[in-house]
Amino acid sequence: MEKIFINIVKPWKTIGIIIFIGLFIGSCVAIATKIFVNSILYLTEIRETTTLFSISIAGYQINYAPIITILVAAFIINNIKKFTKITRFHGPADSIYGAHRTDNEIDIKTGYFSTFAALISAGGGASVGQYGPLVHFGATLGTSIRFLTKNILSTDVFIGCGTAAAISAGFNAPIAGLIFAHEALLRHFSIKAVTPIAISSFTAAAVADKFFGGEQLFITEIIEMDLINFIPIAISGGLFFGFIALIYMHALNKGPQFSAKIKIKPNQLIYLGALFCGIIGIAYPEVLGIGTNTINNMLNVQIDTQTVLIFLFLKIMLTAICLSTGFFGGIFSPAIFVGAASGIVFASFISLFGIISDIKALALCGMASVGASVIGTPIAGVILVIELSNSYDLGVISILSIASATLITYLFFGQSLFDRQLLNRGIDIALGRSHLKLMDEAIGPLASENFLAFLPNTPPKHAVKLMIAKEFTEAYLVDEKGIYKGKIRLVELIANTAQKNCYVLRENNEVLLTSIDSVLQGIEACKDFVGESIPVINKETNTLIGIITESDLFKAYLDLNRQIRDLEAGSRN
Repeated sequence: MEKIFINIVKPWKTIGIIIFIGLFIGSCVAIATKIFVNSILYLTEIRETTTLFSISIAGYQINYAPIITILVAAFIINNIKKFTKITRFHGPADSIYGAHRTDNEIDIKTGYFSTFAALISAGGGASVGQYGPLVHFGATLGTSIRFLTKNILSTDVFIGCGTAAAISAGFNAPIAGLIFAHEALLRHFSIKAVTPIAISSFTAAAVADKFFGGEQLFITEIIEMDLINFIPIAISGGLFFGFIALIYMHALNKGPQFSAKIKIKPNQLIYLGALFCGIIGIAYPEVLGIGTNTINNMLNVQIDTQTVLIFLFLKIMLTAICLSTGFFGGIFSPAIFVGAASGIVFASFISLFGIISDIKALALCGMASVGASVIGTPIAGVILVIELSNSYDLGVISILSIASATLITYLFFGQSLFDRQLLNRGIDIALGRSHLKLMDEAIGPLASENFLAFLPNTPPKHAVKLMIAKEFTEAYLVDEKGIYKGKIRLVELIANTAQKNCYVLRENNEVLLTSIDSVLQGIEACKDFVGESIPVINKETNTLIGIITESDLFKAYLDLNRQIRDLEAGSRN
């Protein structure tokens, strides 16, 4: 009877926990997201409207506020790094990596301070985005709540809840938030994961609407289109948007590598970047910060094409400079800025050949195409178009532009800029969770101490007797300090008992592993291995710490794969 009661109560307990987690994370992230966004808007308004730093030169009114505010932001960021001892701020790439691990990889302290650094950067005028930091903030908050709930659900579910809520509240787009979490971060589907993520995403949108107002972020009116005639325009436009996205991603990827070669200390380099951006911002303040108002103006064709072309060039350049010199922020907001500008430029270009199309529609398609290409979410990009424009037709036709653009960037760059950032750190997400887990799991803890070891000067006759008595076909040579000297085989010793010591009979070209080598490296080392066991040594001291067999590696492989299956099924052992 008691067992029946437990079987009935347990599923309902799980349901209750999942609903509560979704509601709680969605509410918390929505409030934090709106505070973050509104804080940036407040700081931006101060920067754009203050007259404290305005002077008149030769009859021209010049406002130096962009230089002052971005230098102040650089000073604050330097102090954040100094007092927190953070060497690298974390973003969505770290969220993706954390979601692909069975343990918790997200550094909570770094996550929260990274969000604060992004707020200061964007509020001060750095050409960075807000949604990337919000995504990682959501993942960090989800991880924090996971600790409080004693790991009721797996890490990736909490990360997914947080990121979906951040996108949902930031764009007022709950469906896009749900799909983004699965498409960009989790990259797998399970009922146990999708339920709390869906609840979290829709709760975030509801809370944001109730307490902060759920106004549409980007406002534009799209005229009715002839879909059949728009098909070639959408496809060719997508190829153009893909090319622009490639330029943007290469600039962001190569920028930090170029900055690393400059012989300027990081805490000084950020001021150099601030000065450059501030000077550009005096002439073109529209390209600083998030640029939401400028995007809306472009979507509603309130800026001439020549100016838009200048904005396009400057936005790519300034975003690369800001993120390469020490400022921190997202890449998605600048990407949709670049995409909207690209749409207008493309519409103006095809008009030279007598092809007239809705500029607003192309601007929105460009915005979605470049954004989706950069973050690797074509499906979420389509849904985002529908939710932002309230136009199903435009959402359908944007599929062609987004698909064409993402194909270009996938073939010539990779799935996303986040994936490339991880590749730069030696992490290939495309290989899957099993591969990552095999890379992360060290050989050391698996090494066995069940082996025979002799001093190098041990006579072969003595070694043979002991190996036969202990039923070993292989043994190892170590000196008085435990330094590894080689492997010996019983068959070689029996055939050469006349030798004075075992050292001269040691095996040549043997397979060696170190304690810090991964299970994957161990498996790869065994591809051409023939023998009983492989020695595992300490890489620093060269001392023998144990041995590992092919059977041990095979068992570890199966255990790790079982953990991954449990994770992707949304269950825990």
